[in-house]
Amino acid sequence: MQNKWLLIILLPLLAVTVQAKSRGKHVVREKIGQQYYLNACAKCHKEGKLGGNMATQREWKALLDNHASELIYLHEDVYSDPKHPDATEAIAYLKGTSFTKEKRKLLKFLQEFASDSPDIPTCY
Repeated sequence: MQNKWLLIILLPLLAVTVQAKSRGKHVVREKIGQQYYLNACAKCHKEGKLGGNMATQREWKALLDNHASELIYLHEDVYSDPKHPDATEAIAYLKGTSFTKEKRKLLKFLQEFASDSPDIPTCY
């Protein structure tokens, strides 16, 4: 009888543990970088559709190197297009002190979702 109660109590805990392990590889590793992305980039690039998968891991590093000068250039080019009025906010962020502080974690997050990332997180 005691074993039956023990089994009833432990079985749900075991099921939760197994489910968490099977989903573990899909959980975003760089949660702080994800928050930076959501605050600064998701307004235009959405939650993922136009996000990290726009470049490879190496390309993201190059885009964020040299004070993000290449990324700023790309946003300035988009800024001239009236369909993208929010590019000014992106440029201000990239030129500001917040980006300087957040760059390392943002890069890790973007590389996690890069087009050549071996283990891109998903919702499932």
